[in-house]
Amino acid sequence: MGHEPDEEYEDCPLLIEEGCYRGTNQRDGKGRTPQSYWARFRQPSPSWIITIYTFYQLVSGILAVPELNATFALICHQRHAGQTQGDVPKTRDLAGELRQCVTSEDAQSDLSRFFMYAQMTAGLLGAISSPILGSLSDRVGRKPILTCVAIGPLINEALMVAALRYPDSIKTHWLLVGYATQGLSGSLITVTSTSQAYITDLVRPSARARLFSYLQAATSLAVALGPVIAGVLLTIPNSLENIYKLAAYAHLSLILVFLFVLPESRNLHPDNADRDESTSEQNPSETFLQIFIQSLQSLKGYNAFLQNNIVILAGIDLFVFGILIGLFPLQLAYPAYLFKWQPTTQSFFTSLVYSWSILVLVLIFPVIMARVRRWKISRNTQSLSLFNVGELGAIKVSLTLQIIGYVGIALARSPGVFIFSSFIVASAAPLTPLLTSCLTAHTPDHQSGQLLGFLSLLHAIARVVIPALLNATYSMTIGFYPAPLFILLSIIVSGLLISSMYIKTGAL
Repeated sequence: MGHEPDEEYEDCPLLIEEGCYRGTNQRDGKGRTPQSYWARFRQPSPSWIITIYTFYQLVSGILAVPELNATFALICHQRHAGQTQGDVPKTRDLAGELRQCVTSEDAQSDLSRFFMYAQMTAGLLGAISSPILGSLSDRVGRKPILTCVAIGPLINEALMVAALRYPDSIKTHWLLVGYATQGLSGSLITVTSTSQAYITDLVRPSARARLFSYLQAATSLAVALGPVIAGVLLTIPNSLENIYKLAAYAHLSLILVFLFVLPESRNLHPDNADRDESTSEQNPSETFLQIFIQSLQSLKGYNAFLQNNIVILAGIDLFVFGILIGLFPLQLAYPAYLFKWQPTTQSFFTSLVYSWSILVLVLIFPVIMARVRRWKISRNTQSLSLFNVGELGAIKVSLTLQIIGYVGIALARSPGVFIFSSFIVASAAPLTPLLTSCLTAHTPDHQSGQLLGFLSLLHAIARVVIPALLNATYSMTIGFYPAPLFILLSIIVSGLLISSMYIKTGAL
């Protein structure tokens, strides 16, 4: 199942340029589409989904700090206000109650327990819904799935606004319903996989890693910029309720954009449409359970050669994603314990590291990959491989950088060495888009949503299991020596690097 360029795209350069996206191959003598500006504007393009995805992630990044404070405020009001105020009747001064009980060990324990339940609820339901939604996106299109993904956060934010306005009537356990809707709608994992499938529909494999890296950069931008914007918004009166109202309006706007503005990408290929129609005719009474089972079968290759590669790449992706999700808070707690860093120093460190990862994803990585590809073409050694030129090598380099970075963090005894080692780890940021790009290269375009849906299942599992294991390791070793966590990570990544040696890149 080689991914050789279609005849109609043979005139497109290896690095995809504007006008070489699928569905826009009709060109005039100057290489431009003979259409009006509005018609070209309405053509599906990766620029559409990257822009919308960046906005979606930014809203999530802004809510990270308010979510913690809003939940903590409600827990303090409903369970600990009487203890901290001498049994004075409760008021609706949630901010004041939060300041009074923030040092309460019981309140901290309740908050930790609530978020454990919330993450398990969202993660387990997401593990069920993500592969189903990914498979459905191949049949009904990307737009309906993206719309569904935005509905879950909207319901969650509406519940939070209601709880903040009526804290005595709506108990905190109702907020778990909001997390459940987020899990059923797929949340951030599904919006990422569907956005990647949207891009896969439009571009040749040679451009996917670069464009996927832009999606990863949008996530880093949300982590770096979101808390700064939240800090400004938290200074306004009744800030928590107003922030959630703004977030609800933002997600409502996204739903309208998905429905009425974003061009659909799945209807660009008549052959794919015919294939989907024939599949529907053969399975008229297909149930969600059957779709779920079929999405799980997407991990199987068409032969042993493909299956070996897919299993190895998916396994590496599982661990890389889980470590990415679970390590962030521990990477802040570790220097706070070792170097007595204050929150302001932690915020500055976070901004520096994620700004560097954005620079790597947006500028350094695409330039290096383009140069390697051109060098390969100039030597006339282009081969019919599953991978774009240099992608497998870039995966191995990224894994090596992670090993070096984790060892450096474990051995760091000064802030300078810790920061430098963290920058080395951040330099491996392209690893996730590289893995996704290589996996989609093994799959026909009409099944990309199915494969990415299965990856979403793996991500949902990794989101629950691996952070729990990392936290357990850290909690067991922090009392006498916290560095074993990062030594363990370097060993795990070394195993991933060794497994990548077994990926075959021969011609199909």
